[in-house]
Amino acid sequence: MWRRSLLALALLALSNRPASSEERAQTIFRNARDYTVRIRTQIVTPFIEDERGSFEGAGFLVDAARGWVVTNAHVVGQSPSTVQVAFADEDMRPARKLYVDSFTDVAILQVAMEGHRHRAAAVQCDRLPSIGEAVGVFGHPQGYSFTGTRGIISGKTDREIVDLLQTDATVDHGNSGGPMIALTDGRVVGIASAGYELRKEDKVNFATPMKDVCRILELLRNGVPAEPPVLEFGLVIDDKGSHTLEVGTTSDAERWPFLPGDKILSVGRPAEPVRTPHELVTVLRGRSGVVPIRVRRGGSEVEIQARPRLRPSVIARRAVVLDGALIAPLMVEDSTALREPAQLVVHSVESGSAAESMQLESLDVIESVDGRHYGDLDSLIQHLETRAKGAPSAWSLADSARAGLGGSIITWRSCLATRSRRSAQTRSCPRPIRASDP
Repeated sequence: MWRRSLLALALLALSNRPASSEERAQTIFRNARDYTVRIRTQIVTPFIEDERGSFEGAGFLVDAARGWVVTNAHVVGQSPSTVQVAFADEDMRPARKLYVDSFTDVAILQVAMEGHRHRAAAVQCDRLPSIGEAVGVFGHPQGYSFTGTRGIISGKTDREIVDLLQTDATVDHGNSGGPMIALTDGRVVGIASAGYELRKEDKVNFATPMKDVCRILELLRNGVPAEPPVLEFGLVIDDKGSHTLEVGTTSDAERWPFLPGDKILSVGRPAEPVRTPHELVTVLRGRSGVVPIRVRRGGSEVEIQARPRLRPSVIARRAVVLDGALIAPLMVEDSTALREPAQLVVHSVESGSAAESMQLESLDVIESVDGRHYGDLDSLIQHLETRAKGAPSAWSLADSARAGLGGSIITWRSCLATRSRRSAQTRSCPRPIRASDP
């Protein structure tokens, strides 16, 4: 009798023991398989930030009711693209780009969830994982679908101005955009973003923390624009290569009345402390009008009144396509400090197009059309709309060495004829296309 009692007690103790770390990791990866998706993207007409082609990556469901999926911006692109997603053991279905960020590598997709039941991932919004904390990355590395890898948080960096988590868990082609998961509680702490192979045996992997992503999701749910502010001031870089919050210069003193040497401490009332440029951007998202910012100036703290403006929406970008050449304005952060901001330039040239045959190149600057300078896209579009269909048009272009970065989309197909070294004759056949279109 006593032997049966001891056996019962032993079985009860086994059933009540806490799950081991191995069992917990297995459960977490099993749950990740339910909320992680495969993403397939095709870009035909790219802006300067993207390349033409087909790409694959990962993403994860964050709002099952709305069908919102988080991924990397570089997985779906900043250009018009066809995007499809698939949950495990399901077919591909169309997805719509709801939001693409121009500061951090984040995009939000929307997919139809009718007839599909999937639980959204639990996300960690209010803290960063600690160095040494065990994490897993889930995605499709090198085409191996719905695969988990394990590692630890090995560091944190802001050398690229955005905050990134460093990990030894593998981030490879195919799992960019997938979840980085804390193996202690199963919450998503980051988006697997990039892997850099220094040597064959030495690879550094990075993930985007969820704090800024959570802020973007919060604003979108409330119907508030989530675009980051235009930072028309420069910050000092320290001897470690990291961006500090010490102001070096400002290119718009009316919007940002900083003085050189100001150290940014907090934003708003009540004050929200900031420690990195990325945290500053996060706090400024969704704010308009006058925003109080506290700085340390000399030996005392003072409050300045900033008037930030938001970056243009990536989804709403426009351009003009003429015989395979995509033309759009330059988008430069400190454009107010430039002599010729927002010039129209060639972003990309389609292979085999008439534009390529006439040697148009990326970053060629549009100096004039039919003898007139057009500094903005709207005036150029208006000019093209008023021209007779098929009428020849003279385009003057400058060498690409004069151009910088750029962006924008609406599209016209034209009929380019001949081009000398600095001018081209076109016959326009307008057909509009928008950036949010596939």
